[in-house]
Amino acid sequence: MRPILASLVSVAILITAAVAIPTASAAPILRERYSGTDAWSFDDCGFAVDATSTFEGLFMLKSGHAGDATPYLFDNYAATEVFTNHETGAWVKVEHNGLYKDLRISLVGGSVYEFISIETGQPFVVSDMDGNVIVRDRGLLAARFLVDTLGDDDLSNDIFQVESWSLVRDAGRHPGFYEDFCVILSDTIG
Repeated sequence: MRPILASLVSVAILITAAVAIPTASAAPILRERYSGTDAWSFDDCGFAVDATSTFEGLFMLKSGHAGDATPYLFDNYAATEVFTNHETGAWVKVEHNGLYKDLRISLVGGSVYEFISIETGQPFVVSDMDGNVIVRDRGLLAARFLVDTLGDDDLSNDIFQVESWSLVRDAGRHPGFYEDFCVILSDTIG
């Protein structure tokens, strides 16, 4: 369930910093609008599911502070995913609309950094085939996590230390963040 895990990791990362922390104000080193589509299938929930996704957003990287090579990430995103039971044709729609932002990056030691980040908006809204909203997450999530940058500014080789991730603030309602996505799918299209 690649997209679900990616969504949860993004939410987790965004949730890391809901405390009042000064934000990065450096000029963007990369500013890019993006959009696309994707399709995949999985059976992790006990039945075959076909999924499609459309997405768009604005992605930025801002320079690290005081000459540090570690960039700050900003992603203002919107996506719609449709999950369809392969056997029955029943489907559910998941919409994501939010903002992820690194608020503070601090050197812990060596090439390991602590990130404090937030995700705001409606990162997870689930609707059934009749348009009824089943789950709506909204508000702000702040998270704290560690990343080993390996001492360079190449984001593709960074090592996210999953076990270090912790939610530091949940300001709003985020029932979907705490619920197993397979339970949501089973209850709606299973």
